Amino acid sequence: MGCNQDAGDAGDVLEFDQDGEVLIPFEPYRPGRFTSLTRPCALSALDGSWLIEVERRTIIQPLVRGPMRIEVGASSLRVSGDIYSQRIFGPIEPELVRPPFEPFPPLPPLQPRIPGLGDEGEGADAANEADEDFGVLSPIPLPWYPSFPQGQYSWYFRSNGATYADGVLTVQIVRHLWNRSTQEFTTTDTGTLTLTCRRSLITARHAPQVMTGTLRIGGTTSQVKATKTSSMYRGCRIEVDAMVNRNFPASAVAGSGATVTLRSVYATAGWDVSVVQDQVNVPSDASLTNAELQTLLSSHRQAVSGEQWRLWLLVGSAQGGLFGIMFDDDTVPREGAVGFADATLGNQTFIEAGARNQPLNNVPAAFLRTLIHEAGHAFNLFHPKHDVHLPGIGTEIMNQTGDVMGFASSSNTYPGNATFAFSEHDRLSLIHSPDPQVRPGWKNFGWGHGSLSSGLPTPVDVSGFSGDSLDTGLRLQLVVAPQAFVGEYVTAEVIVTNTGDAPRQVTSLLTLAEGDLVFERTRPDGSVDHVLDIVIGCGPRPMVTLQPGESVSNHVQVFFTNQGVTFTEPGRHTIAAILAADALTTLTSDPATIDVRTPASDTEVAISAQTLDHGVGRAMALGDFGADVHARKVLTALAEEHADTDTGAAGALVMANALSREFADIAGDTVRAVATDEAQHFLDLALQGRSAKRAAELAVTVASPTEKDAPVVADVAERIRKDAKGGARSASGRAAAEAERIVADFIDPQAR
Repeated sequence: MGCNQDAGDAGDVLEFDQDGEVLIPFEPYRPGRFTSLTRPCALSALDGSWLIEVERRTIIQPLVRGPMRIEVGASSLRVSGDIYSQRIFGPIEPELVRPPFEPFPPLPPLQPRIPGLGDEGEGADAANEADEDFGVLSPIPLPWYPSFPQGQYSWYFRSNGATYADGVLTVQIVRHLWNRSTQEFTTTDTGTLTLTCRRSLITARHAPQVMTGTLRIGGTTSQVKATKTSSMYRGCRIEVDAMVNRNFPASAVAGSGATVTLRSVYATAGWDVSVVQDQVNVPSDASLTNAELQTLLSSHRQAVSGEQWRLWLLVGSAQGGLFGIMFDDDTVPREGAVGFADATLGNQTFIEAGARNQPLNNVPAAFLRTLIHEAGHAFNLFHPKHDVHLPGIGTEIMNQTGDVMGFASSSNTYPGNATFAFSEHDRLSLIHSPDPQVRPGWKNFGWGHGSLSSGLPTPVDVSGFSGDSLDTGLRLQLVVAPQAFVGEYVTAEVIVTNTGDAPRQVTSLLTLAEGDLVFERTRPDGSVDHVLDIVIGCGPRPMVTLQPGESVSNHVQVFFTNQGVTFTEPGRHTIAAILAADALTTLTSDPATIDVRTPASDTEVAISAQTLDHGVGRAMALGDFGADVHARKVLTALAEEHADTDTGAAGALVMANALSREFADIAGDTVRAVATDEAQHFLDLALQGRSAKRAAELAVTVASPTEKDAPVVADVAERIRKDAKGGARSASGRAAAEAERIVADFIDPQAR
């Protein structure tokens, strides 16, 4: 059954289960029940963002407060919150409770309906109209979203059943305590949060709604106060910069005929994003490297005071065939994303006629969808196929472009068939997942999913994907060295083979940077995490046809990933590869083990001292040291002192790749020119005494997987061809041919 959102005005009883769904019908209103000038709030008045504060009994007690989100649906009530604590001595200054923030302007009219707020239109307007008869307007005219320093984070809570009766909200909560040292959730306990919401006929029109009550948890009972800050749940400031002659699609017309914006789409998930267009004249660069993008991000975005959530979006030029990427460097994870305006749509009949062979810059609906999708990754949302809860693959925002195109046809063309809204699964994650999981710049992409899913679905479980195909016609293999020392450069090979008796189409994106492939790593202590590249790229999915017995393969580096240096803990690590082979088939490899030991010799100790430097690790993942002078110096020493090892050779190839191309600091501070002689010197160091096959493997793993035109790949291939002797049938000729196949499969994987 549904429930009337205005129930509660007269003390109706509503009970909700651990999933937040209504359990029992409400009791009818009985006249004469109230005689005072106050009445219980309508249930709809609870919907939105609140600042919850725990009363300090003495001046030596810590300040405990945080954001709370109450989601009121048509037949549901869900509550979640994040608590921050700060030890202070003396009275509380107002700014400690309400930190500096930039007010969010009211959303314009005619935006998509916010779930749980009726059909009147905009969230603030709907809430205001619901309370107008009683002289109370909630929220305050300029909404804000409580946000506090990450170092003060203490715990997260989520409802596990609730009732609402006579204006009293009673919530059974599950609390997850946070360890500030390990930056992980640890123990769990339960408690009860009780809040009373009443409204008065004589309250000032624009006064915020306030609730008071108690929190019983951890063996104590505390007084609490909650102040409503918005009729929406979370807010984020999105800064948009654009290159010259590239346009941010401020709005687009969806297939339904409705006009949509980035802000309106996030509003459908209860998010209030403030889009600020900053510079629209960023100097042009026809092809952007990841190193250039990382430098641009760190040097170009505006400084923002306070703890307001923020994200940086760039309307850039191009990077191969990608539509966009999200940065997931482990130092500052998920802090920015890029949409590539020059990326070109295909000529297939399922693409709208006017969009065929057009750059995204000329197709606002396709480009806006890309930017919203990449921002979703920055808020830690997954592609549906990488989700343990198996939400359906469809046309909503977080579906990969290739999957959305898969639902298109000549009569329902892309991008008109795309749905400009989040799936229910992603909407719930955006609203109720913990701050460390969602807030840009906190925990890495993929962190936190699954273990906090009490009564509520979450995007993906780090203990493994469900729905692996039982199809025995395809086999996924992962090949990795069985041993390594801490600081050693580690690579792996991924192979998909058609073991059936009919042709099969599979993805050719066998990289950790493009959405279809992920490694699941079990550490020596038994904890599990996902291993991905430090950039996550999205775009159309190229497929390759495997005839029976044929395979497609690729080599990837797993030395420096979104986990930082991947193998820093001595002991046995277990890795499994998981691949979305097509829209319906997920494959999992047999697990491979890597026994990681401490450095044993003086050489290994010296290599570890160099490669465990964060800047060096990032350079090895990006294939370029960018503007990092220190990383350049250390990589030079690594290459010249240890070129006889694969790790030293990898460092030399990074130097050769970087110095073979110009590096533009688009902010205008420095430009690195091509240094052909230096690049040749490092290429010589890498190839000296090394087999053609291993040289090719190192080259394709050093190059960022999203940069198919990385010069080091072509340069190594050319040298191998020149050095081959004795013709194609000789050992040298066969080795050169094998190396060239490795290079070719990096650029354009083929069935073999």
